Amino acid sequence: MIRIVLSVVFLIPIFLFAQERDRTKKKSSTAIFPAVSYAPETGLQFGVAAVRVLKSNEKNQSDYLRQSTLSPFFLYTFKHQIISAINLTYFTPNDNLLDGSVRYFNFPDAYFGVGNDNDPNVSETYTNTFFQLRGSYLKSTSAKTFLGIGWDGQFNSIRKIIPNGMLASDNAAGIEGGLLLGLGPAFRYDTRDNTIYPSKGYFVTLRTLFTYLGNYSYTNYLIDARKYISLWNEANILAFQLFSGMNTGDKIPFYKLPQLGGDDRLRGISNASLYRDRQMIYAQVEYRRPLFWRFGMAAFAGVGDVAEDFGDFTVSEFKYVFGMGGRMAVIPEDKLNIRVDLGVARGGQIAIYAGIREAF
Repeated sequence: MIRIVLSVVFLIPIFLFAQERDRTKKKSSTAIFPAVSYAPETGLQFGVAAVRVLKSNEKNQSDYLRQSTLSPFFLYTFKHQIISAINLTYFTPNDNLLDGSVRYFNFPDAYFGVGNDNDPNVSETYTNTFFQLRGSYLKSTSAKTFLGIGWDGQFNSIRKIIPNGMLASDNAAGIEGGLLLGLGPAFRYDTRDNTIYPSKGYFVTLRTLFTYLGNYSYTNYLIDARKYISLWNEANILAFQLFSGMNTGDKIPFYKLPQLGGDDRLRGISNASLYRDRQMIYAQVEYRRPLFWRFGMAAFAGVGDVAEDFGDFTVSEFKYVFGMGGRMAVIPEDKLNIRVDLGVARGGQIAIYAGIREAF
């Protein structure tokens, strides 16, 4: 059975401002978009999204173009829900990096269970209200390497749970909500020629969060490795990503378990909450190229899965996706695109995603 989830955002800029004093000095660009979307869990959503790009002086860029960006958005739904976030990537004059986000969601979510064989047509809806502050501060140890700390602080209120429903029957950890605080070391290796739209180079992030303050106790490990290749010329780009989220510990809230799907990982899975478990791994590849004027295209494919332990992964059960998408440059000088992607996943699932910047 084909299940289509539609979440289309109209990202036509209503305000676009660019200021340039000199090519060797700071340059800033701002774009503001109306956002209208629809999802089965929320109904019609409307709001606003924006992106501000601020470049450092050329003398601070070394061999890499590292733009600072600020990306806030706010959505309100006809069911009186709020979805809002402020995302920040800020490179200091000496190339240290503050990378983080502040998020407030009052959002109905779907619970399909824990595991990799859940039925996309069997779920229950609950309300998850949370405030989250996550990110990292990394000190530049060379032109390519950064070392510092990462953090994740989150408070959840879980409401409207169905008595004797799936969540209650599974007695899932986290059903009572609560506070969690994680802190730990983070490392980054970055040789991308452009942080917004890379055409060559490597990007590797390693992070460990020890979450033992608050109502939960577990350790989370993250590996994010990417490679970008220019084919023939810089107009034809091949991007690769290998990502893994791993957990140890006995008290992990279900809403913090690694998940497949969404607008940046294995696009095509019909709901980002469909597959979740203690361990997760996926790989994806994407081909990108401009077409004409401000328009471009992308084609992508990926494979991955979730499992309770790493020894439980079975290749024959891996989920696969493939799809295509369109791109439109809204700040061409910064190579900043808005995108709409259509993905198809194993089992006949189809999903459409819209967003700002590339998926990875």
